[in-house]
Amino acid sequence: MSSKLDAGIARAQQLRNRGEYDAACQLLRVVLGAGASAEDCYRVALFIKQTQREHWAYEVCEQALARGLRTPQLLALSGSLAQSMGRFEQARTHLLAAWHAGIDLNEWQVLPALAHTLRYTDSRHPDRTLLESALATSALLPTTRAALHFALGKLHDDCGEPAQAVAHWRGAHVAISEVTRWDAARWQQRVQLAQRAEPIRRCAPAPCTPVLIVGLPRSGTTVLAEQLARGATLVNRGEMPFLLYVHDQLAGQTWHGQEPNEGRALWLAHLRQDDMPAKSHYIDKNPLNLLALETAFALCAETRVIWCHRDRADNALSLWSQSFAHADYAFSHRFEDIARAQDDCTLLRQHAHARWPDRVIDLDYAQLVQTPEATLRDIFAYLGIDPPAGVATTTRSAIGSASLWQARQPVHARSLGRAHDYRAWIPELDGFLDC
Repeated sequence: MSSKLDAGIARAQQLRNRGEYDAACQLLRVVLGAGASAEDCYRVALFIKQTQREHWAYEVCEQALARGLRTPQLLALSGSLAQSMGRFEQARTHLLAAWHAGIDLNEWQVLPALAHTLRYTDSRHPDRTLLESALATSALLPTTRAALHFALGKLHDDCGEPAQAVAHWRGAHVAISEVTRWDAARWQQRVQLAQRAEPIRRCAPAPCTPVLIVGLPRSGTTVLAEQLARGATLVNRGEMPFLLYVHDQLAGQTWHGQEPNEGRALWLAHLRQDDMPAKSHYIDKNPLNLLALETAFALCAETRVIWCHRDRADNALSLWSQSFAHADYAFSHRFEDIARAQDDCTLLRQHAHARWPDRVIDLDYAQLVQTPEATLRDIFAYLGIDPPAGVATTTRSAIGSASLWQARQPVHARSLGRAHDYRAWIPELDGFLDC
């Protein structure tokens, strides 16, 4: 099977590169067939997951598990997929089974993932014992130790125990500092480039409207995207890397012929994909697309931008208390770096409003959670779309960002002013609260 599967994956990769996501996944499901080995099932499910077809990847895992192929890797992958789809009870079952089956915690952080399957009400929950016992073991990578600390921090935070939560969050950042440091110079270079970007040749009108939801993480981008995706003509594609890739190629003068058309074709192909009849609006919620707005408007003049922002102190606390895997978000480990990123984003937001006043609007997180129906109605009107009725409390989308738990809860205002509750334990917040 391996040689046949290798050829199938190569062909599926070609299809995915063209934006034919459904076709790529369906091809592999056929190639896999019945009776495939655990390793082949795992490879196919992982490819399909990376193609953002989590429901199909989950089916592959579940069918393999039902046949008795209960390897630690399949259990862990199935648990991760269930979690991203909001099936939290199933996620817990599989994540715990993977742990008991001997999964390598440095390969799959199944125990930290448990903390994002429920809101704790009692710090004596059995998960605490599991997490603390794992943290006490040796041979853990710094990133794994950090993930365990972040999970324990969430547990204590849920239970209203700020001193214990902060102690674990500080432990997480100490562990991360062993292997990760924010590249502030690279960030500054990209910010300056975004502010002085010269217009590039415009492309012809596009057949759809990209909707960029930008802003620092933990400012409401995921919640907003999920709410907007209820619109009949809107599709949420999650955090896509393609606009930034094209932007970097153009900025570095490495794009073929310095023509934007190839980049536009790539970006739009991965926005539109092949999974449904053509829609009119496609959400790309990569927060860092704020660095590539000049490129976005050049590739597609129809682009619309919703810039999310939040109270500085609440945003700083939320960033600092959350685990981010991507190196671009390493500023979240130090409050002075968070402040710098916030300042730069404010400058970029002001620049965007001056440069494209009719195509960039703001969204205040407080406004979204305090008056969600009115706020969403205004945004739908800005996009020229009829709003659906009410505010959704659930979503069918798979979520892979750090907000996968929060974004599935009913819209609430509990996080407003949260930084004040932590001021006694995190003196670094004083500089944000006084702004």
